Amino acid sequence: MSNPVPVPVFDVVQGRPDFDTVYTRCPACGVVAACGGVDYVLTDAGGMDSAHPVKISCVLAGHPYAVYSSAFLARDATRTCSRPSCGATFAVPATADEVVCPHCRLHQPGPFIGADKHRTAYVDGVYTQHMDTLRARLRRAREPGSDQP
Repeated sequence: MSNPVPVPVFDVVQGRPDFDTVYTRCPACGVVAACGGVDYVLTDAGGMDSAHPVKISCVLAGHPYAVYSSAFLARDATRTCSRPSCGATFAVPATADEVVCPHCRLHQPGPFIGADKHRTAYVDGVYTQHMDTLRARLRRAREPGSDQP
């Protein structure tokens, strides 16, 4: 019997990391998801330089943080995309609260989110609080005489 080929921690597209396949745990809220936004140092060959931290924003709450690529979570489970026209099966961390289909880019619940109703409520609360904060900023920015960008 042969050993299965290990799944890489993330996919590479055109020589660069596909950050929809990079999963981390946000140190501020604990949500496990793909990255919301990233900033990283390139090597001379154009890849990600693992000697420098990757600056990430939490996709569900916008928390900024930095991690080294060694903190990227293993994709040790699979998920089938919930979009009927896609249906692709892809690798994700078993502890993921939210995942992104690398084929159609749909954000959807991860394998861990349904395991505990309290976890589902917590993650929903993190996202709701973030969206409420963003909506409040937009309302303030739209007020007459506002100097908000």
